[in-house]
Amino acid sequence: MQLYASKKRKLVISGLLFVGMILSFFDRVAINVGIIPIADEFHLNTSQTGFLISIFFVSYSLMQPLGGWMTDKYGARVMVTVSLFSWSLFTVMSGFAWSFMSLLFIRFLFGLGEGPFYPASMSTIRNNFPEEERGRANSFFLSAQNIGGILGTALAASMVVAFGWRGMFTIAGILGILISFGIWFILKPQGTQVKKDNPKQKKVALKLLFKIENIWKLITFKFISNIINYGLITWMPIYLVKEKGVDLIAAGGLLAIPYVFGFLMFNVSGWLLDKHMANREKYLAAAGALLSAIFLFLMSNATSIALFITYLTLNSIALSFFGTVLYTIIIKYSPKELTGSASGLVTFAGQIAGAVSPLALGLIISLFNDSYDAAFLFLVIMALLGTVVAVSIKNNRAQTAKEYEKTTTIV
Repeated sequence: MQLYASKKRKLVISGLLFVGMILSFFDRVAINVGIIPIADEFHLNTSQTGFLISIFFVSYSLMQPLGGWMTDKYGARVMVTVSLFSWSLFTVMSGFAWSFMSLLFIRFLFGLGEGPFYPASMSTIRNNFPEEERGRANSFFLSAQNIGGILGTALAASMVVAFGWRGMFTIAGILGILISFGIWFILKPQGTQVKKDNPKQKKVALKLLFKIENIWKLITFKFISNIINYGLITWMPIYLVKEKGVDLIAAGGLLAIPYVFGFLMFNVSGWLLDKHMANREKYLAAAGALLSAIFLFLMSNATSIALFITYLTLNSIALSFFGTVLYTIIIKYSPKELTGSASGLVTFAGQIAGAVSPLALGLIISLFNDSYDAAFLFLVIMALLGTVVAVSIKNNRAQTAKEYEKTTTIV
């Protein structure tokens, strides 16, 4: 019989993972604020500035599949702690960088360190929460991205003014190191969980990863959802300022509104998944994708800033269903032995989309004479394609890796 953590222990685990995810997004987003004084101090040109910001995504993407495999091999407790500790250490080291090249190398290591956190957190949720609670636990964890995004801009700017960019990185890194020690002790197996959570994991047969029935559909859906998400994150500030004539500071404040509602809806969607959508999770994903297509179309035709932000916020709510459903399906229906690897592989696809989307939209805008209508149409098509992919996903009971060896075929 599967044994899970007590209610009190689950609350503590959820809280620590939530804080860890906030730090994850804060540390990766804060560079966008810190880059202004960094560029001045190191006399960086535009190309160097862009390279310094994007280097994280290179190493982070590369580490996703490996981080998931390491989670399945060495255990979620080990990898969550090691990941949080290492990226926090490199965040502290960022504050002591002495040149462009040193900071570039540290940021590359920072991405490697953060890579295992996401898949290891998915495995932690699966190990400690029964199936009927995993949707809420997963959505609460993912909703921290929105809080991290807000703090990574507003709070980071205040910290840079008060402590300088070096002080900002140092303070954030020290906090992460302290949280990593808390996670290590909290995740220590207790009582009857000791045998179940023994860190001596079975050898993971990675060939089984590609036999999970929905794996290619989940990868495709994650890629599509991040094409939309990163496309909006990277181009909406420019769109508001250049096309709508909004002041840069005002644009930043307006773009924080969708983060707030996204945070709320992440948790609402988790409740829906657990209470009303068991074995029907894909329909919530399909509804979110279809609504996203509608709101993206309305955004491109909005006649006022108020309407545009309203549709952008509604789109953020629709997008919140994407990630919640995607990873809930993984932790519910993939074999327990491969939860980390599956999460890592799907997240890897999402990060590739994060790198592709801004470039693709920029090219589309250029090809159509600086018209954003074509860019919005591209995103609408992506959302409609995501709807089709979501509907095709099959929800089956969770199986073990041994069962997959016998019954599952590649899709």
